[in-house]
Amino acid sequence: MSGLKTIGLLGGTSWPSTIEYYRILNELAQETLGGFHSASILLRSIDYHDIRSRYPDRTAEIPALLEREIAALVRVGPDCLVICNNTLHKAFDFIAPRLALPIPVFHILEAAGRAARALELRRLLLLGTKFTMEDGYYHRGLERFDLEVTTPDEAERAAIQQIQSQLARGIVHAGSVDGVVLACTELPLALGQHDCGIPVINPTEVQCREAFAFAAGVG
Repeated sequence: MSGLKTIGLLGGTSWPSTIEYYRILNELAQETLGGFHSASILLRSIDYHDIRSRYPDRTAEIPALLEREIAALVRVGPDCLVICNNTLHKAFDFIAPRLALPIPVFHILEAAGRAARALELRRLLLLGTKFTMEDGYYHRGLERFDLEVTTPDEAERAAIQQIQSQLARGIVHAGSVDGVVLACTELPLALGQHDCGIPVINPTEVQCREAFAFAAGVG
């Protein structure tokens, strides 16, 4: 056996992007261990409608829903936790102090900030859902890493939201900043480094890399 620790994924948020987590973690296992190795994963795939339908007017109800789902996953006994969604980390930050989880949580925003600093980036274009681009949570989180964050204009934000909504349903159609953050787990399904002339930070990927390094004992 590989001796890998078990990674708990809180997924279904949305299901197409959860598939990316499974793919990335298993590709990392193959790259690291070779042979026929795969990652040790516990996936709790939730019914996302209960949470997603509360945006934008009932967001105060989301932390309690998230707490219930996290508690259910932790009871199964993973060695660490990964929340497969950018926006839900805002709710997680609200409940984290009282959760006092016995296992590490690999925070997607912090992973993105560390990745940007490792690449020596300073000014980032933030792409995500309309909520993420306008709420300020991601801005404030990245600014803690001494990063300057900008977003597209209003019309462009609306267009990006439309694309994200399609991607979340499994529908995929084919200067002033020095890096791009894809702060939505669906956007990497349609956009990657090969599409852009400046560094692209995929928070999903860097979050997975940090979690796998812990699981493999190389972090």
